[in-house]
Amino acid sequence: MIVEIVISEIDFHIKENIRYSRIKAGLDQVELAQKIGVSEGYIGNIENPKNPAKANTRLIARIALALKHNSYFEILPKQILNSDIVKLRLELFDINTRNQVLDSNGNVPERLKILSKEILTDKEYNVFKAEKLPYCTVIGK
Repeated sequence: MIVEIVISEIDFHIKENIRYSRIKAGLDQVELAQKIGVSEGYIGNIENPKNPAKANTRLIARIALALKHNSYFEILPKQILNSDIVKLRLELFDINTRNQVLDSNGNVPERLKILSKEILTDKEYNVFKAEKLPYCTVIGK
């Protein structure tokens, strides 16, 4: 499936890093949700690139503790990002992310590929601020 999402670039990386860290820790979404006191659906929404839900700083702290991280930087992007709000075109692979486990080589399976990244134009950004720009648009199957 090909989708286009409009998102804060840092939020996108946090979503991906939470999923990656959870799977590396050997937890499914239910187990992580129970450890931090939120619903399984909430974790699923945060990890889902098609859903605008995001993790606030308090939740990031709770997730870092639950996953026994040494630093919050294990969830945050590895470098400073140059963009704020971006339009990402993604190819989503057909995998079950809820109970996902490491592959035979001990790696977290890829669930998406970034096909393109565009910084919003001023006009698009104003529409985004007015909450009239759709978060997710399905481009194709």
